[in-house]
Amino acid sequence: MAIRTFDDWAAARAQTHPLGGLKDSVIGIEAAHYLQRLLATPPSKEPLLSALGGFPFALKSHIENELDSMQAAGITPLFVFSGLDVGPKHQPSRDEGLAARANTLAWELYDQHEPVKAVETFGDSGSVKPYSLFRFLQRILRDRKIEFMVAPYNACGQLAYLERSPAQFIDAVVGSSELLLFDVDKVITRLDFEHSQFSWLSRRTCQIELGKISGDVFIDACMLSGTSFLPTFPPLENPVLSRKPFTIRDTINMMLTVGPSVTAVCTHYQDEAQVQQMDYLDKYRRGRLAVKHHVVLTDDGKVEPLNVDLAPSDIHEFIGQRLPEELYFYLSKGVVGPRVLNWLTSGELFENPPLDSGDSEEYHKLVRDQLAPLRMQALALLSQPISRFYQRKDVTARFWFDKDLSKVLSHKDLVPSPRELVAPWNVKEGELAGQRAKIIAPPGSLTFAVESLVDQSFASRSVTPKDNSKPLVTKDEILSNTLWRFLQLRGYIDAKHSLTLWGRSLQAALSALDPADHLEEPTFLAIELVRLNLVNANDTFSTYIGAPLRGSENDKKSCLLVSRVACLGKLRHKSIGFTGPLSRNLLAHHSFISALRNSLRDLVEIVLTNLLLNGDADRNRDDWTDLGLGLPFIDDNDCGLGIAVKSYLDELAAQPDAVSTLAKAQAKAKGAEEWFPHSVDIAGDLDVAFRLWDAVHKGVKAAGAEFKDQKTWADVDGWLGERR
Repeated sequence: MAIRTFDDWAAARAQTHPLGGLKDSVIGIEAAHYLQRLLATPPSKEPLLSALGGFPFALKSHIENELDSMQAAGITPLFVFSGLDVGPKHQPSRDEGLAARANTLAWELYDQHEPVKAVETFGDSGSVKPYSLFRFLQRILRDRKIEFMVAPYNACGQLAYLERSPAQFIDAVVGSSELLLFDVDKVITRLDFEHSQFSWLSRRTCQIELGKISGDVFIDACMLSGTSFLPTFPPLENPVLSRKPFTIRDTINMMLTVGPSVTAVCTHYQDEAQVQQMDYLDKYRRGRLAVKHHVVLTDDGKVEPLNVDLAPSDIHEFIGQRLPEELYFYLSKGVVGPRVLNWLTSGELFENPPLDSGDSEEYHKLVRDQLAPLRMQALALLSQPISRFYQRKDVTARFWFDKDLSKVLSHKDLVPSPRELVAPWNVKEGELAGQRAKIIAPPGSLTFAVESLVDQSFASRSVTPKDNSKPLVTKDEILSNTLWRFLQLRGYIDAKHSLTLWGRSLQAALSALDPADHLEEPTFLAIELVRLNLVNANDTFSTYIGAPLRGSENDKKSCLLVSRVACLGKLRHKSIGFTGPLSRNLLAHHSFISALRNSLRDLVEIVLTNLLLNGDADRNRDDWTDLGLGLPFIDDNDCGLGIAVKSYLDELAAQPDAVSTLAKAQAKAKGAEEWFPHSVDIAGDLDVAFRLWDAVHKGVKAAGAEFKDQKTWADVDGWLGERR
């Protein structure tokens, strides 16, 4: 992240040079900074992203255009992603709360028919964070054979190491102003391909401009201003002391006035309530040490601090508990993400508000109670092969909606352990080949994993204890066994490797799909939501705008249920920011989907990681990134298709004959011409949404008496049949 207030001051000090000066160079790029620029600045900024959820419609094309420009300019990029959080956080992010409040204000403006102000507020809310797009960018880089790595901790520290290394891995760095904390003198702040130039900033110049201050004073002033290592010093934001927003000069003047050291500054303001509550001086010392002795991945594969010979022995006190080097390696290759690793090392999980603000008790129940079993399974699988310290370590979950509430995730108490349950999955290529010949879906897909177990003979043979002399070798073997293990943990497969009732429900739903529609993951998520009783026609978000408005009560309830299922699909849209109606009501349902998807992704990643850490697969390989990106639940859908379905069905309800061919044709035409002018094929997308409904309903019917709302779904299916 950028140093707070620094960039505004530094903009006038940046120097500009022709892009040709970087020809034949290897440039290290801080991935979060790169994505943040695309999210926050035109033409790639999409203001309504936080009102829709999902990924920006045009982001992929913008990224690919810039990668093409780099190639044309002779620049070789190396993207570096941040990994684990540094040190204990102790409280949720301040930015998350500000973003949630901004989004709430934007919805109020939208409800008051002030669309221009609403769009501006949505666009400036900062609700969508770069880290939510890391996998999205990694997949693009993998497909284009562009190198990337995930740092053990902060990407800036890793980039500083790569730039200073005698091996000369990179020639220059592109990133945020936080790079200046790591003794990087020159930082490229922007690559401007449109004008064939780049802007860069010199730390030495900044120090001179700020009064010829020393390097230590510069770093301390930046730290006090606010960085990812240390929150802003509270007196700088105290309106009693200053009515204007502070600048980096104000921070330096404060230091020079009360004493050049941060200790002197904290002592001077020791009676300030927030300084006391935050124990700010202690936070500063930890943050400063975390910068000085930041942990990086070295060229010989070691994970160690910068200035290793001078590093203290208690580095875990300010960086975090150490993990096995094998785990850092998997992290660096994108096999596993940092979320569950962060929970385990810190012992804390902070649940932040979703895009709709998460006001409903149903959402609170989901993140507080219903996702807890998945999270405990992931923690148990991660800790099992590494050390007894982690095996016995509880994780405490805290929630934005109740600051006094905490929930202990005691993964050590799971009996039988998740590892015991899934260990007998070691199916080899010979068995996969037999199923590959029968099943259209490829190995490593959810459909293949489920359909293969319809064959009872194969299901019996799939109970395969580990053979140390014959580990899993191929990518198909590893991904298939990972998914079978995952499905057993989710209750779709029993101990004999047969499909359970919900497994048969899932199989029925998946078997109804047309592969061309790409609805495997949406269908799986729908069945998961059905099991959690989160796909229904209840008026869950009665205070949120954007619910069905027309027709009878039955019309409204039916429209709502179908639209919620459609939220799992994707509206095909041109590579341009969204223009069309919004629905906070359906965005709230999207929050259910997103929270569940993230937890499922966490679990399936950790299942793969557990498989690897236990030596169940051959680790002499070079397809690590393909393994991580080959797992499901990367793509976060928006609620655009749900809004399209709701708009179409709502429009029909206003017609004298809602089920006539003419009314349906007119509603579809109106959708393409008026509501969603940049959609690719609104009529085709509606058909896909209705086929998704068919598949999910087929799965619901297969659940039989296990699902209590069969009549409602059957009635809605009949209602929809007349309107599609």
